[in-house]
Amino acid sequence: MAVRQALRIATVLAAIVAAIGGVGAQAASAPTVTTAKVTGVGTLVVSGDGLTLYSYGAEKGGQIACTGACAKAWPPVLIKAGTTPVAGAGIKATKLDTLKRPDGGLQVTYAGHALYRFKGDAKAGDANGQGASDSWYALSPAGAGVTTLPPQATPKSSGSSSSGSSTTVPSSGGVEVY
Repeated sequence: MAVRQALRIATVLAAIVAAIGGVGAQAASAPTVTTAKVTGVGTLVVSGDGLTLYSYGAEKGGQIACTGACAKAWPPVLIKAGTTPVAGAGIKATKLDTLKRPDGGLQVTYAGHALYRFKGDAKAGDANGQGASDSWYALSPAGAGVTTLPPQATPKSSGSSSSGSSTTVPSSGGVEVY
């Protein structure tokens, strides 16, 4: 019971710190990573304020590929050096870690996946970035990519790239392709 109460207090404090410190790629002292049920997709890894967290399929072996304009559309979950991410309900603390970004920031990881938010997600329960470019997927509490698309995000082709390949993006619009 005391652990549950301490977890609730930690979640509230993290939300207050995040609100004071700003949103997006601004570093918070200890972002809470927790889980939530997202309609039509399942139970996902989310931020303390309920925003869906994503991994980028182009990133392998701890190498960050989302920088510059990509990181503006997909803000990384950052943490201040010397602090530890807080595991919320449904999250295994042993799967939480950090890795250094090319810009020097310290990014939160879960099960080896660097975590990102999507600028197109406005409220808890949104998963508008799910399946973008066939590369951006939310994570399950086990740490695996979830490929189920939300009902409103039926994939469609956005055209051909210079290599002639097609890119898939959710029909919810506003998804930038990287």
